[in-house]
Amino acid sequence: MKYMQLNVSLIALLFFLSVGCTGIYEDGNELADGLRSEIHEIGVDSLKSMIDNGAEFLLLDVRQPDEKEAGNIPGSVSIPRGVLEFQIFDDSFWEEQFMYTPEKEDQIIVYCQSGVRGVLAAHTLKQLGFKNVANLKGGWIAFSGGEPAIEKEADSGGCGG
Repeated sequence: MKYMQLNVSLIALLFFLSVGCTGIYEDGNELADGLRSEIHEIGVDSLKSMIDNGAEFLLLDVRQPDEKEAGNIPGSVSIPRGVLEFQIFDDSFWEEQFMYTPEKEDQIIVYCQSGVRGVLAAHTLKQLGFKNVANLKGGWIAFSGGEPAIEKEADSGGCGG
């Protein structure tokens, strides 16, 4: 009987250890790091070459409006990360931009301040069925040569911390 209690206790302990914090991330950076392997990323030189060669693609700025106003890549369309899922299919939004609503096969490149929100946005677009999505590695900071458009305080959060 004592061995049975010990076995049950051991199994319960192993169960709680295995599911305790699995799939829970400390913050968005950690979540993005976990998704980065699923997302295609391009460098600044590749993006600049595409722009210079007149390639057809949609460039999405997923930062907040104040960040875009402080500095942005010419030709980009602003859809903040928090409303991406709602505006990407909104025909009236795209009409206001004098553009067509993106098709699932269109090439889309997303960028944010440093690349983290871009990874999350690219992942979301893939989940929504877009097939040709990339994140600009390093985001606006890499494109602009190292300067953030606006300094932001780091958020804390997560599993027990």
